Amino acid sequence: MENEERPDEENCVQQRFVIDVADGGSLKRSVALMILNRMSYVSQQIFDEATPSPDKTKQYINRIVEYDSQQSDYLLPDTPLKEATFRVLLAAGNKPMSAEEISEVLSEKWSMTAYPRDVSPRVIQRLLEHSDQYCIVKT
Repeated sequence: MENEERPDEENCVQQRFVIDVADGGSLKRSVALMILNRMSYVSQQIFDEATPSPDKTKQYINRIVEYDSQQSDYLLPDTPLKEATFRVLLAAGNKPMSAEEISEVLSEKWSMTAYPRDVSPRVIQRLLEHSDQYCIVKT
């Protein structure tokens, strides 16, 4: 029971997570819309879609990887941690990542911030395990 509440370090390294782009329907969410909403205004104008297409999810992610994730306002220090983990997974092209890898990205991005936060692998692991609303699943 304690392991469920406090993930051990081995789990933080071994378990990997992705955004399940195909399963948003079971949560009555459009994963394509969730991804499109993380794009900059400039990128959203490129796609110019009233209703995001699930068939274009990979294109949306590629745009985030190539352009949006490189912008200074993509991952601000005051971004909520669950949102930040979602954005890190998108910026990595939705390739499977461990809590430790996500923790390293956030630590590097937010190293010189006025908002110190606990982004340890343990905290990130706990968030990832409870991120259903973001359609994040274990691989």
